[in-house]
Amino acid sequence: MDRGGHWFTARVEPGSAGYTDNVLYASEVTPEQWAFETELASRIDAGGELAATAATWTDSLRNRPQYSYHFGIRLGTRAALEQAVLDIEDAGANDPELAGRIAVSGVYRPEDPDAATDTMMQVFVRTDVLACGLLTLGQHIELQWHVPQ
Repeated sequence: MDRGGHWFTARVEPGSAGYTDNVLYASEVTPEQWAFETELASRIDAGGELAATAATWTDSLRNRPQYSYHFGIRLGTRAALEQAVLDIEDAGANDPELAGRIAVSGVYRPEDPDAATDTMMQVFVRTDVLACGLLTLGQHIELQWHVPQ
């Protein structure tokens, strides 16, 4: 919900009106952060040692997202999470505002040999649309579903 100010709120589950356990708050990037990020991106784009170390680090983040800084959102069913994967892949390829700005970095199903556990499915989404930190380097969001016990 964009209320025309600096802060935004989003319901994680659109059909639920609860604001105590179904909300994500965000604030718009400040002019000071944007100035810093613009300069940082400019220096990375210029090449050299900073570009090389940034490329090594961002490759690591994309190839091993579970070891990167991230926050998670738990979905109620495996079907909902599987559908989210399809929706995110479609948005990353076809949505005019999100194409190239959102992607699935990794899917780890409980039955996969590289899964962290057999009790949870994890999906990592990379984006530069929002971040808890620097937008220039992107953000991972973990979507997860837990196997019923």
